[in-house]
Amino acid sequence: MSTAPPVAKRSGTLLPLIAVVLVLFAVASLWPLLAAATEQAQLPVQIAASLAPFVVFFGTVALAGRAEGIRFAAAVGFSTRHVGRQLLTALALLAVTLAVTLALAALGFRMFGEGQSGLLPFLYAAVRSFLLVGFGEELIWRGYVLGALHRNLRSGAPAVLLSSALFGLWHYPGGQDVLQVLVTMLFGVLWSTARMKIRHCSTFATGTAHGLHDLALLVIATLAA
Repeated sequence: MSTAPPVAKRSGTLLPLIAVVLVLFAVASLWPLLAAATEQAQLPVQIAASLAPFVVFFGTVALAGRAEGIRFAAAVGFSTRHVGRQLLTALALLAVTLAVTLALAALGFRMFGEGQSGLLPFLYAAVRSFLLVGFGEELIWRGYVLGALHRNLRSGAPAVLLSSALFGLWHYPGGQDVLQVLVTMLFGVLWSTARMKIRHCSTFATGTAHGLHDLALLVIATLAA
């Protein structure tokens, strides 16, 4: 069974894709300002501020998928069929991304974020890193954006390259330096290629790989703090 991005039921699907990408970049640009404005606020306010962008992201993708006549699960490329194979694929992808990250860190490049002090902040950061940042980004970028580009361009390679370039650039307003952006693009190519070329590889597989990658970096940064 192929897990290639679904074909839209109607033509002219470029407008929803453009709208999604514009919203993604607009929110990414405002995100640091929101975080700074709520830095001294009470914990519930900080949590709400950190979750709000994802509500906007998924709401926008849901509306875009509806405009294209595609169910949400199909629009974000999610499937739990052949879960065993997908988990094996996820572990293989995780091995690659962690190897690259650790190699660059060993060479002295800044590859880790900030660790967390305290059990509750760490647990919240761990859940957020895995489910929202890792898994959520895959549903959006390797799910909707990659799929919509593939539907419009009718070709896999340009869709992989363009979606991965946008994915990397999207992280720049959040504080990643040039090297980190390039590595993020590289990982985007890896995850996108897996989606397009590996049988039964849905965003369940790439989301698991991405989520575990982010979780591993959080653990390393916390232990090193």
